[in-house]
Amino acid sequence: MLSEEEIEFLEGLQNNTLTVDRAQDFIVENADLRTTFIVIEGWAIRYSDLSTGRRQILSYALPGDILGLHVNFRATATYSASALTPLKLAAVDPRRVIEISQKFPIIAAGLSWCTAREFAILGDQAIRLGRLSARQRLAHLFLELWHRFALIENDNGNWVEIPMTQRDLADTLGMSLVHTNRSLKSLRDAGLVSVSKDYVRLNDVKALIEMSEFNPEHLTEFQI
Repeated sequence: MLSEEEIEFLEGLQNNTLTVDRAQDFIVENADLRTTFIVIEGWAIRYSDLSTGRRQILSYALPGDILGLHVNFRATATYSASALTPLKLAAVDPRRVIEISQKFPIIAAGLSWCTAREFAILGDQAIRLGRLSARQRLAHLFLELWHRFALIENDNGNWVEIPMTQRDLADTLGMSLVHTNRSLKSLRDAGLVSVSKDYVRLNDVKALIEMSEFNPEHLTEFQI
């Protein structure tokens, strides 16, 4: 349990808020980065643009996630970040992050956990791109998002919100739009997922985990 002082400090970190419209960048790769951002509402993406004009989405930031956590150590952005949906962000002075390390060891441990979990998410993304088939990539990503939302929202059964377009999915999974569409249809035809507007239902979680070799232990919640 956090103390009243720790709770008050965390609430104070979120006093300076801003809204970001859909598709608007708030971090630009290779530009100065002087602010740490906490996602309060909505979805963001971390991505890189290639010289060919193609885009690679690296990961998704959900409510509670932090972008620019290590700005005190590297003041140049190594990726761009954009609002996938309308966003509400808390803009945090990086000096407050240093204050956490000095005064609040439990919160500091939580930030270390955030770093470790982000590393695990990026590691899973590397596995998806490097070793999994197209169907496996889609299933693996859906399972990741489903498990992550289970930690921050009430139980939605086997439904997971998917506000991204098929183009976004293609840019995440390193596939063409046509291949993404065919792979999604294959999962639907096999009865493994059902798709409605902005949502995907995981009809057989066990089969999806076995098929995609997804490891839910990578996404365990923070514990002291």
